[in-house]
Amino acid sequence: MHTRIARTRAMLVAAAVMLAGFFAPGSLRLMAADAPKEWDGLQLRPSKRVDRLYLRPEASLAGYKRVRLERLQVAFDKNWKPNDSRRGSQRLTKDDFDKIKSGLADEFAKVFASELAKGGYQVVDEAGEDVLDITPLVVDLYIAAPDKMTAGRSYSYTADPGHMTLVAELRDSETNQILARAIDARSSSWNNTFRVANSVTNLAEARMIIARWASALRDALDEANGRGG
Repeated sequence: MHTRIARTRAMLVAAAVMLAGFFAPGSLRLMAADAPKEWDGLQLRPSKRVDRLYLRPEASLAGYKRVRLERLQVAFDKNWKPNDSRRGSQRLTKDDFDKIKSGLADEFAKVFASELAKGGYQVVDEAGEDVLDITPLVVDLYIAAPDKMTAGRSYSYTADPGHMTLVAELRDSETNQILARAIDARSSSWNNTFRVANSVTNLAEARMIIARWASALRDALDEANGRGG
């Protein structure tokens, strides 16, 4: 099981990195015509919920009532270099970067479970005929980081406006058959920020973005199962 997950994630990461430039915030609309029409046998289809949706021909989400959600994997934007202007103790450490990733992954899991529960969809750990596997990645998290406070005091990094792009792969949990991949780029508004303070993560704007992604999945499941209004 773990070998399959690792292999699936590695393949998705490689493909997501290759395609990320087509869906970067700010360039999404300009580069839409250049986006590939096919991805590992999945066909690009119009979507009102995400920026780009690739579907397996004849695939459907009908019958899926539960979700098995892999832990979110996070990669920073290649242009995010917060230590370029920092010296000494003001430099962010590997531990700082790991806390940002872990904090976002924790929030992703909590918000997704909460939003899906509103539609009666349970997040589970086991496979099943009604269980949809989801492998999520954030491929370009960008956070502008001001100086840290003095030692022993709290510090924060903010995003102005900050952005992140979700790449999510949907598979049948029993057969491992790929059903869809979705890509959606989001930026925080200029009046809101991504924040991290010590080990306590305050990601109000990020939560709003994650909730949009989760509600998009919930709506798609509702529609497929004939529950939409």
